[in-house]
Amino acid sequence: MTGKDISQIEIRKAGNEEFYFVFRLPGDGMFVSVFFDSMSETMVAVESAKRDSTKEANYLYNTESAGEAYFVFRDKNSKPIGLSTIFEQESNMTVGMKYMKKYLHRAEAVDLTT
Repeated sequence: MTGKDISQIEIRKAGNEEFYFVFRLPGDGMFVSVFFDSMSETMVAVESAKRDSTKEANYLYNTESAGEAYFVFRDKNSKPIGLSTIFEQESNMTVGMKYMKKYLHRAEAVDLTT
């Protein structure tokens, strides 16, 4: 993917009146946030994620026994903001995480709740 392929941050609404956001990673990967009670809380989390996405310390890597891997992204206080989809190989997770570090801070939030 090139710089022209930068994903958007999609703000979505869950069926139970909660909000969350999605950032698409290369291939079929995604980063999905935790649920928030309001749109304003969601937007605060989006701005926090954008601000802190380039910092290595905010990523926690997990590998399952079958070799599947995913990462958790945390805010500056180590509170989880969300996690990636599960990747079949750790190398694919690494690519997705590098993409997030490189592009999330520049992505625009798009409201898909209406």
